Amino acid sequence: MLFMVNETWPSQSSVDLGKVAVQILSTPMPSHLKMPLNCIAPGGDGVKAYVLYEVEKGHEEEGYKEILRLAPFLSIEGFKCTVEPVLPAEEALPLVGLKL
Repeated sequence: MLFMVNETWPSQSSVDLGKVAVQILSTPMPSHLKMPLNCIAPGGDGVKAYVLYEVEKGHEEEGYKEILRLAPFLSIEGFKCTVEPVLPAEEALPLVGLKL
């Protein structure tokens, strides 16, 4: 299962956010959770981050809980986050009766 995490924060909070990120990312993730994508994009209203997590089948609940370790970021002024389950297009097409 894939989870897309979208984060935003004001530029002036970047140093505080970076300190928390270093602390969180220094703890290894469990083997059933991978982070194949972690991208940051500066913009006019602040900073955006896009993080894709891949959770091994059978570990969805514990993987989701591990993703929620983002909670320390919530204390940073202006930080916002959404966590969404997502499907690759080839897996989503059969849901509407189509295939590649």
